[in-house]
Amino acid sequence: MPNTRKKQVKEVTEKNLMERLRSGDTEALSICIDRYSAYAFAVVSKISGGSLNREDIEETVSDSFVSLWYSREKLKDVGLKQYIGAIARNKTLDRLRALRIVLPLEDDYIVADCPQPEAEIIKSELSGAARDAVETLPEPDREIFKRHYFLYEKTEDISHTMGINASTVRSKLSRGREKLKEYLEGKGFEYENTYL
Repeated sequence: MPNTRKKQVKEVTEKNLMERLRSGDTEALSICIDRYSAYAFAVVSKISGGSLNREDIEETVSDSFVSLWYSREKLKDVGLKQYIGAIARNKTLDRLRALRIVLPLEDDYIVADCPQPEAEIIKSELSGAARDAVETLPEPDREIFKRHYFLYEKTEDISHTMGINASTVRSKLSRGREKLKEYLEGKGFEYENTYL
């Protein structure tokens, strides 16, 4: 029976899953939890930087899926996994703030401080424009930028994986932010704390 369940979960496409979520299908939420819990756990662990214990991490992951369920009607075809990752990141930051834990952020980390971050991810034109801007970066800059800001990889890890000097990675991230700023300002957006 468990194998049948795993097979069914695998066969459901992300687009179908989002449609089912939007329509209020609770089984779709269960499939999301099966499929993306480990990913959400990894995001929370990475963002919290060891500041949360396992119980807090598990609660934050649960809160993320509750938030997904309550914001399901706002889901658009933007990538369910990325959406869950963004919710998990925001829920982690909320929990850290509630516990009065301040993380020492890298100087090349972009963070959003939105009153309703889950809604902002879906509704914000800035978010879409920022993603479009990233796509204009040449390789390997684009991959470095995505690894750092979308997959939360540290500069040292990117350096090791891609075989590029860590200082070069930091330099490319810095230049990428400058190009991102130019692109967004050219589109009429103000560039402050951009949520990617």
